[in-house]
Amino acid sequence: MQRPTTLLAVAFLTALAGFIAGWTVMATRSLARLNRIVAVSWGDANDAKAFYGAYVYLHPKEPGYSVRARVYMGRGNDNVFYYCGELGRVRSDAEAVAQWSRIDWRDDGLHIGSSTNQYFVRRAELDRQRIALR
Repeated sequence: MQRPTTLLAVAFLTALAGFIAGWTVMATRSLARLNRIVAVSWGDANDAKAFYGAYVYLHPKEPGYSVRARVYMGRGNDNVFYYCGELGRVRSDAEAVAQWSRIDWRDDGLHIGSSTNQYFVRRAELDRQRIALR
């Protein structure tokens, strides 16, 4: 009668160890992803408030980082986005914040960056992408 109890205890402890290891790996990945964010801003669509989510983030690329951006369509919809591509390259995260952290939603579209480092997407382009997804 001892064998089933021992087997059950070993199975439980193994499952618990696996859960803890998996949780630790996922938490570490989430933290790394969070540390790569340069700026986030939500902009309105014609018929919905805070529909477009602009994310400017870093992608490691030697000798520094590639600054990239995406515009998500709708909140909670991580799989539908407009990929802006590489905005530029920087040597440090502080340089990325200094050059690319400004996000402005204007009538004509989305403006990312400041001074000589700027990226622009027309609002009509975002709306067209949104309509194509329906």
